[in-house]
Amino acid sequence: MWKDRIRSHYYDKLDLILPDGFKMEGRSRRPPENMVNALISFGNSMIYSTVLTEIYNTQLNPTISYLHEPSERRYSLALDLSEIFKPILVDRLIFYLVNKKMLREEDFEKDLNYCLLNEKGRKTFIKEYDEPLRKL
Repeated sequence: MWKDRIRSHYYDKLDLILPDGFKMEGRSRRPPENMVNALISFGNSMIYSTVLTEIYNTQLNPTISYLHEPSERRYSLALDLSEIFKPILVDRLIFYLVNKKMLREEDFEKDLNYCLLNEKGRKTFIKEYDEPLRKL
């Protein structure tokens, strides 16, 4: 699908933008394999939840979508609308947190084949994620 190719090219360039210590080295999910993928996965889940909450405040049907296939586990309209906000909210926040050194390696739990934000890292991410949304 065209959006997947665009996103793939974008992800390929993240290693040129991000500072040392935060390298993406390709997109990995379920589980994320490194710190950048952990941030992207966590941010994407946050934006999905935010969009779904807002859909519930409207008369829109969350099961109808245009980009994503309907699924029993996820509301595809929320996935569609989340795509719009990922670069604006999630990606910008990741760049901000990493460049301002608000998130560091000690804010992640790492194991042999996964990397996740720890409690302190999640709190930092959520605090900064909520800030612009409160202003709306």
